[in-house]
Amino acid sequence: MPPANTNIIAGSRPKKKALSRRNKSNLYGQIQDTKFNRYIQHDLAQYRRYIEDGGAAVYSVSELDALAKSGVSDRLPPRATGYYLDLAKRSEAIRNLIKARPEETEDLSGEADPSNQLSYSPIPGLLHKYELVLLYVVRTCSSWCRYCYRSDFLTGKTGKDTASIHEIVEYIEDHNAKVARGETSRPRIREALLSGGDPMVLSNTNLFDYLNGLAEAGLDIIRIGTKEMAFFPERFDDNFFAMLDLFQELHPDVLVSFMVHFTHPDEFLALDEQGGYSYDHHGRPARNPAVEAVIKRLRSYSFVTLENQTPIIDSVNDDENTLRILQREMKRLGVNNHYFFQCREIEGHRAFAVPVERSYQLHRDSQHGLSGIERSRFSLSTEAGKMEVVGLIDPMPEFAGSDSDLAGALADGLIMFRLHRTPNEQLQGDIVIARRNPDALWLTGYEDRILFDGRKDSFDARAATLLALANSRLQAAE
Repeated sequence: MPPANTNIIAGSRPKKKALSRRNKSNLYGQIQDTKFNRYIQHDLAQYRRYIEDGGAAVYSVSELDALAKSGVSDRLPPRATGYYLDLAKRSEAIRNLIKARPEETEDLSGEADPSNQLSYSPIPGLLHKYELVLLYVVRTCSSWCRYCYRSDFLTGKTGKDTASIHEIVEYIEDHNAKVARGETSRPRIREALLSGGDPMVLSNTNLFDYLNGLAEAGLDIIRIGTKEMAFFPERFDDNFFAMLDLFQELHPDVLVSFMVHFTHPDEFLALDEQGGYSYDHHGRPARNPAVEAVIKRLRSYSFVTLENQTPIIDSVNDDENTLRILQREMKRLGVNNHYFFQCREIEGHRAFAVPVERSYQLHRDSQHGLSGIERSRFSLSTEAGKMEVVGLIDPMPEFAGSDSDLAGALADGLIMFRLHRTPNEQLQGDIVIARRNPDALWLTGYEDRILFDGRKDSFDARAATLLALANSRLQAAE
């Protein structure tokens, strides 16, 4: 699939909103937009004024000086809402999530366009990789996670543009017509993910443009990827829910799924002034009332689901008990645990990434004590699709010094990946087996250590031996 034209200055294309709203003035007249003041601090100069005015001391003056010297704003300016900065005063994990570090610029190795997303972009603002399409709908969030794998889009470095719903609807209808006529082997587009940036920083009117357009194009499910419940839960006000009511009245058979991003329990549990939790007489932690109210109201809609997904990040949530509490309390709130991800190989990722094998072990150990409905998957979002880590085999020193390649691999230990979700149906479920590398931060750290690659190799006797050994070790560990 040819990439979208990136020669146009990002954001300069007309989005043709008037075409999508034509003859719908009565409909749009029912939508009310709220003007919010999120008290956002953006970049170093604003943080300096914020500290001078007595704001949350997330940074010291010397730290801001060090950041200015490092040029960190050229990678991604620090940005946060007043609400989230107040949480950061009481939570080290939240501080680390939004707090820029000079070391981010010490090693800018990584991908400018993570997982080569532009290769899946047939028109500006759209990624078409699965039966689900992704739309870039806005170029900002209320706060900016330092590990954001969309930082290239937020800063405009790779020329990605926001989506025009008029163009998106035309593309979906054209593709699905080709599917119906048998002119393509690709599946019908049934689902869309609104992303960015954070769609929930859009006005209700602009958000409705996308929701209504996608529903009119015949989609079954619309996902909204958002961290706004953590950054600024006030956004989910009466005007927003009135717009959601209107959408459901028009499209009663369309499911809306909020793909929320809670990275640490401190974002939705109640914190005292020292950053601790309080518990009821059953030992259950109290919740942040602002977040709880939003989630309960969303759950009251029969056409709405909530799914949580987040990466495992150094000094934020790289602790098995933290991950366990996150999954347990999310489910108790009625939010499903969807994915935990490996930090993407973005530029500057070495400042945030936990090694793949440690991330897998943390996630695996966090599953202990969780019920079947509380558990989640650990995955890497790669160019080939979502690759789930399905097992580690510990090093076998008894094979060290052997002349056999296979024995040498067993001496190092093995890691196994499975293509859990891929645009190539022939690769679905295929296995990749590699020698272990405790320092690898991404799949690239294993490319020269791969012993069997289901993405490329045919199944042979060597692969059968590897899989048999792997299965025996995994079964023994159960």
